[in-house]
Amino acid sequence: MKRIAFISLGCDKNLVDSEVVLGKLLLCGYNYIVPPEEAEWIFLNTCAFIRPSCDETEAWIKKLVRLKRKDPRKKIAVLGCYVERFREKAPLRYREVDYWVGVHDIFRLPDILSQGQRGVFLGSPPSIYTHDDPRLLSTPPHYAYVKVAEGCSHRCSFCIIPSIRGPLRSRPIASVITEARSLWEGGVREIILLAQDLTSYGLDLYRKRSLPDLLWALAESLPEKVWIRLLYLSPEGITEELIEAVASIPHVVKYLDIPLQHVEPFILQRMHRFHNFAEIRRTLERIRERIPGVALRTTFIVGFPGEEEAYFQNLLKFVEEFQFERMGAFKYSDEEGTLSFSFEPKVPEEIKEYRYRSLMDTQRNIMEKIHQSFLGKVCEVLLDEGPLRDARGTFFLGRMYQDAPQVDCQVRVRFQKGNFKAGQWCCVRITQVSAYELEGEVL
Repeated sequence: MKRIAFISLGCDKNLVDSEVVLGKLLLCGYNYIVPPEEAEWIFLNTCAFIRPSCDETEAWIKKLVRLKRKDPRKKIAVLGCYVERFREKAPLRYREVDYWVGVHDIFRLPDILSQGQRGVFLGSPPSIYTHDDPRLLSTPPHYAYVKVAEGCSHRCSFCIIPSIRGPLRSRPIASVITEARSLWEGGVREIILLAQDLTSYGLDLYRKRSLPDLLWALAESLPEKVWIRLLYLSPEGITEELIEAVASIPHVVKYLDIPLQHVEPFILQRMHRFHNFAEIRRTLERIRERIPGVALRTTFIVGFPGEEEAYFQNLLKFVEEFQFERMGAFKYSDEEGTLSFSFEPKVPEEIKEYRYRSLMDTQRNIMEKIHQSFLGKVCEVLLDEGPLRDARGTFFLGRMYQDAPQVDCQVRVRFQKGNFKAGQWCCVRITQVSAYELEGEVL
């Protein structure tokens, strides 16, 4: 038995990689998971999307190096995006790290470790895991992420991901179906489909946008009482066929995460995004017409180079008008290696902060208004965590279909009697609301 610690940073797509790597390690005898302070082997799967993620990664590396200086017998393996992005500098800066393993090499990590040679491991061909790979879920037992494609063939000017992860690589439909079925048999009741751009799924394998085909195949293979959630759909890839599939398939929750990034044509052009925002807006309106009760989530970037105050006000006006059910925002991060790194004029940090706060305050008001409409209504809630206790008694934390785990709102579910457990659906009458949390009682 080898005592290991495994730390996974960054997005849920990265988390899937970590779960697959951990599954492989457990099969090879690295099977006693402990905190970093107690571990013989420490694995850190990293993020390097923007500067704050790099800062978090470097803080963890420094912490692990300090632990190794106290106990030189420890082995440290740093994995993933940070290694790929800083392949020249990082090994020289943190010499105590034993293994540096890039994103295309992490699935062969046990073989690398068995060779016993410290060093930098990069350069394997781009790949993606399959249903045959072992995987240890780190999420609660009732929901899991399924990565259906890796990489991205878009070239957004602000994004470093294609240079780190490589071009689009889709998994065959049969592989996704097999994994989803296995997860359901293991107790998973919410399957969250992931890709850097989910609407491009299948373009490399099937020469067409194949997400609708995948959804219909999943619906035929899974019992009806399973949630299928879709994350990260590029707006220009949303077809009539996809809208019809989401509207018609009971398994697919009526929740679509569609990152827009901006609405101003000049900024979108500089971002190398879609140019015709009017057409994208018509697509969003058509989604609402065709899918009653749909929850639309999006994200925006503020402070992109060249974003004038008038452009930001156009964005703010659109958000106020359209009333997204869920929204997030980021301050633009100037990343070396991206096209936008050279763009001028830069927006000062204090203006970025002001615009971010203004946008999120606007969304908070929208959320409060939307949630007011839930008062007194009975909603289906999936219980995520509990039982917990506070001064008012016992409760669970759960989510409605409008909310994805970790990023959206929660429902605090009160009950007087009955046996409940995480992963169970229940009917809840909403009694209190705020911008980001609701409360209700089990009927």
